[in-house]
Amino acid sequence: MDIRVLGPIEIRRGDTSSRLTAPKECALLAALLASPNEPVPTARLIDALWPGDPPPSASHNLRLYVARLRRRLGDGDRVARLDRGYALAVRPEEVDALRFERALDTARALDRARAGGGPADAAGVAALYREALEPWRGSAFEGADLGGGAGRDYAVRLDELRAAAIEEWVDVELDLGRHRALIGELRALTAAHPLRERLHAQLMLALYRSGRQAEALDAYQAARRVIVAELGLEPGPELRGLESAILAGDPALDHVPGRADPVRSAPVRPGRASRLRKVAAALVVALAVAVYASRSGARGLTPAPAAATPAGPATPAGPAVSATPAPGAAGGDGVLTVGTLLPRTGLLYFIGSSTGNGARLAVEDVNAAGGVLGRPVRLLEADSGDTSPDIATSQAAGLVERGVDLVVGPASSTLSLRVLDEVTDAGVTMISPAATAGELTDAYDQGMYFRTVAADTLQGELLGRLAAEEGNRTAMIVTLDDAYGDDVSGGAGRALAAHGVKVLDRLVYRPGTRDFARYAARVAEARPDALVMIGFEETVPLIRELARRGLTARDQNWYLTDANLVQYADRVPAGVLAGAQGTLAGSDPAGAFAARMRRADPQHDDLGYAAEAYDAVVLGALAAEAAHSDLGQSIAARLAEVSSGGRRCTSYRDCAALVRAGVDIDYDGLSGRIEFDSNGDVREGSFGVYRYDESNHYERVATRTVGHP
Repeated sequence: MDIRVLGPIEIRRGDTSSRLTAPKECALLAALLASPNEPVPTARLIDALWPGDPPPSASHNLRLYVARLRRRLGDGDRVARLDRGYALAVRPEEVDALRFERALDTARALDRARAGGGPADAAGVAALYREALEPWRGSAFEGADLGGGAGRDYAVRLDELRAAAIEEWVDVELDLGRHRALIGELRALTAAHPLRERLHAQLMLALYRSGRQAEALDAYQAARRVIVAELGLEPGPELRGLESAILAGDPALDHVPGRADPVRSAPVRPGRASRLRKVAAALVVALAVAVYASRSGARGLTPAPAAATPAGPATPAGPAVSATPAPGAAGGDGVLTVGTLLPRTGLLYFIGSSTGNGARLAVEDVNAAGGVLGRPVRLLEADSGDTSPDIATSQAAGLVERGVDLVVGPASSTLSLRVLDEVTDAGVTMISPAATAGELTDAYDQGMYFRTVAADTLQGELLGRLAAEEGNRTAMIVTLDDAYGDDVSGGAGRALAAHGVKVLDRLVYRPGTRDFARYAARVAEARPDALVMIGFEETVPLIRELARRGLTARDQNWYLTDANLVQYADRVPAGVLAGAQGTLAGSDPAGAFAARMRRADPQHDDLGYAAEAYDAVVLGALAAEAAHSDLGQSIAARLAEVSSGGRRCTSYRDCAALVRAGVDIDYDGLSGRIEFDSNGDVREGSFGVYRYDESNHYERVATRTVGHP
């Protein structure tokens, strides 16, 4: 792995590279790299991500950003949870900033030895400085919004180190008598760093030694003008003294081989704190190796051998296996055991009814078609609840103890994140039929987590398309400040811009906000053609405030999302929402499947996510058939294969027959076309489009399919 931060952030793994641009992920990486291989307290990381004003959910959100960074790095053990914080385990050769600092230390040590009469030659020292500076491609973490705190301080320190290293390199070059060759370089450097007096002094000296005394004095005056204009101060004594020496033609300014130049100063010596940090780094790396080895051993894996480095003791060389299990690994007990972890109690019980029945019907159909690997599928059912996260945690642990190979659920994104480690660490595949949060895309899941429902970013894409299709030329977005709001509003904003709709403003409100007067005032002032509202029950006071200012969906196109797509009826003034549209992820089951669902539970008409749950079971069964194994790792390795690229089929019976005949298949199920990307997300998803009537009730008017742009 190669992490590059001396310029735009870039992460390279093998032949692939990716740019890191998300502000929170950039800030997190910078804060961890500021103390590599050392535990960074959670409080310091929160301060780095939300300087001065962290949200109430900061600790939870930090865990999500850590999961995303682990995904980016391709190795969850790289960011370890240690000592009430997190530590990034890296070797110096894996980070360009650490390589730079190590090379700079070497150059400075030899430069000091040379200055003290040691054997090092100036040409060799100059080459070492150039080698240290070579990785720089711009400023540190260029283009990244690091906010504040440790990450920002680290970037500033790196830029300062670079500037000092350049000045030290120029000193050595001047010692070598290369003053003429340096003039062009120094003009560019003084233009880029106009307040660094030492660079101006070096330019003046190089010009003077090249027989260009008048230009040297002009360079002083140019430097003085900038310093006075920017700082209101006169140049320092070093620069003023050099001007006087040039005016006097002082012989001390002439180049004499072996004599230090008059503008030269000694490089900074590394202090005791730096040495202690290196000792601490070695200890934490050793701990990371132990943690990695223990986790790997628990899964029956062998960690890669440690690699000795010049910087200290042996450090981890990285995992010996891919995050995605190798396809075709035979094994298991011969019985595919599916566990459902869905809400059978609590506020989301109606989703549990539809998804649970969908999964049961799928197991019935699989077993009616011969089961998996010649044996019936075993179904275990557990309640994820939603009144307490501990319910899902304990129920997930119970399913793992009972030997499930595949978990269908949870329906909730929050609970999916909570139980993800517990389930995937046990080698069990998870497929959620209803969790849509964008955090799950980048969550560290060891290649074991999938979704048959589209992520929130695609819902945002649909909102943007709907607004563009209705002829709106301008739009505003009012969104909740959380991960859900970021995902949906981000997708909507990109789609609006791509379709030529100008986004006048994006108004963000904090969780718990009840007073929307200023937000409604801004909408009333701007009068956009379209208004996209992203949030939860707080949408009610927002709509009331808009109505108070004479704004309704009758004369302004309003768009809502699944989180605030509710029957408003008596909660807002009559007719306010007439014509407004909303979107909801999930297909619209019909025909024989819908009839079977209603027979299974006549008390519930809601069929939300039932088809997605049905397809999750069928896909898991087909993947097990293709792998000739019911092991969770084997199922995960084959899910993408059985859902794309082969002969299209739409039922377990037909698809399983093809798989057993050795035919590559492409299962498209009741929820539509299913193709998983490398993150386990579907590349496209089905959404219902709903419209409100005069009584503020909504009904489904269309089904739309949206894929990644």
